[in-house]
Amino acid sequence: MLIFAYLLPWITGTIWLVWLESFSAQRLPVNLPRVLGYGFFLGYFLCSASIWFVYTVFGQLSAAMVASLLLLLSALGFFLSWRKHHHGQLVISGQALKIKGKDKGLALLLLTLAIIHLAVAAYDAYNRPLLPWDAWTTWTYRAKIWFLNQGLSPFISMDAWLNTKNPGIYTIPAHDYPATVSLMQLWPVMLHGQWNDALAIFPGLLAGAALVLALYGQGRSLGWPALLLITGIYLLVSTPLLDAHLALPGYADLWLGGFAGLGFVALLQWSQSRDRTQLLIGLLFLGLGMLIKREGSLWLMMGLLFVIMQVLSWKLLLATAAGAALAILSGYSLVDLPWLGQTGYADGVLYLSRLGAITLQPQNVSSAVFINLFSNSSWNLLYFYLCASLPLVLLHGKPRTRYPVLSFLLLLATVIATVFFLSAEGAWLKDSTAFGRLLLQVLPALIFILQLNWQALFHPPASTQADEKR
Repeated sequence: MLIFAYLLPWITGTIWLVWLESFSAQRLPVNLPRVLGYGFFLGYFLCSASIWFVYTVFGQLSAAMVASLLLLLSALGFFLSWRKHHHGQLVISGQALKIKGKDKGLALLLLTLAIIHLAVAAYDAYNRPLLPWDAWTTWTYRAKIWFLNQGLSPFISMDAWLNTKNPGIYTIPAHDYPATVSLMQLWPVMLHGQWNDALAIFPGLLAGAALVLALYGQGRSLGWPALLLITGIYLLVSTPLLDAHLALPGYADLWLGGFAGLGFVALLQWSQSRDRTQLLIGLLFLGLGMLIKREGSLWLMMGLLFVIMQVLSWKLLLATAAGAALAILSGYSLVDLPWLGQTGYADGVLYLSRLGAITLQPQNVSSAVFINLFSNSSWNLLYFYLCASLPLVLLHGKPRTRYPVLSFLLLLATVIATVFFLSAEGAWLKDSTAFGRLLLQVLPALIFILQLNWQALFHPPASTQADEKR
């Protein structure tokens, strides 16, 4: 029954990813690793939405109803995919990689080490007690309350809770966080019928395997060599901070890494292939990230800016930047965007959509940023690799690679500067908590950029007219 609980959402999401990718103009075989990786996260989102829908409509938590709804969604997705692929003419690309003789030894070593990392993390995730702070104060705590009460009991602020006499209402400091991750953790124990911390948080470990599949599949779609694909997998699963979140699952940052991080990977892939389906999937995942954690709205805005930078000419970009600067100086830079809320700047306060408002208080945190990126052990040598490869790509890379990489890193640096250099949030850099977890949410994209840089330097594509126009 537990295997069914873990796999059913995954199957549902994968089927719908097959349908989404069927709209690609390239008409390529279905990229099995990619749809499995992205499908896992889409499926678990659909699972959490199904739990909420069943409870809203029928007033109860019913594993049978949720499973039936997921099966119905799977059947509908399969039917739509079958019709879209010309009544069953569905070709799946999942054949084994061909590794050249001189690379085989290193590739097998890296793949073995990656499997060991995941195996050790799986052992820890299942056998260690629930440990992460935010898990037992927010995410898993809510799921446990809902399971024990057999209902989605509301959570309110401390002040409001002190003034209520309703015993069915609860409070936690992060009472206004999205419920999606807690609903994901609720699903396996609903089918199990008895609360178990390890079973509730175990999908977080499966999310790590899905990240591997998605990253592998996106690189495979661009025709990268086998050694580069396996190296990317190893760099991802050997990152110490990701390892910690896999071995001690329960945080929402790993899940946001699947939605925001893989959303950015899809946008970067689109920048290389111009496959509009990847553009759609990237924006969809960034949008769903807003329902995982509040930082998701920040990543969605960054993703939209990234897309704009890829489609507009330099002249239009400069004109847009000049217009934004003029709006700030004239006091007309605060807008109310649908779904996102207030965004912009006014009276010394920066409004970042659902992330909230930040009062500008410049901080001198340069040394703390350097320590977090290059001295602490959370990232191994990731940022050394990025800094080493970037100048080489600037000097020798093709514009088709150089421009998207620079755009992404420039926007990411702007996000970091805004959140930590210009506000009181810079204090979080001292204990390396919020800063590291924020970057963990885009880790798959950073690994993908490293692979893009490597491919551009050592296996450059032929020049195209689009490159020359850049």
